[in-house]
Amino acid sequence: MRIVAFTFMTLCLVSCGSSDSIRQCFPCQGYWICGGAVERIDLTPDADGCFLSGLPGRNLLSPDGTITANGVVVGSADGTGASVHVAYPDGSQWLFCRGGGGCPRTQ
Repeated sequence: MRIVAFTFMTLCLVSCGSSDSIRQCFPCQGYWICGGAVERIDLTPDADGCFLSGLPGRNLLSPDGTITANGVVVGSADGTGASVHVAYPDGSQWLFCRGGGGCPRTQ
C-alpha cells in the first residue's frame, strides 16, 4: 500500500504542479472507462508511470502523458484522470476515457 501511495504522490507532484497551463495528472490506481473498441483500462503502478492493461501490448503511461510500448511512443494522454483524451502520435483520437479521481486540488 505504501508503494501505491508513493507512486500516486510522485505522479501528481510531477504531473500536477501548479502552472498557468492545463494540469495533467494520471493517478495509477483504479481504472478508466473508455468509448470505442476498448471499454475498460486498468491502471497498475510502475516505477516509471503506470501500465495500461486492456490495450494491446504492454503500454506504459509516463507522468508527462506519453504512452510507450516496448520503448516506442504509441500515443499520448491529456487530462486529469477524471477525463482523459488518448491520441495516436499523429494527433488523431484513440480513446476518450473517464475515471475516478484526478488531481488533488491546489490552492
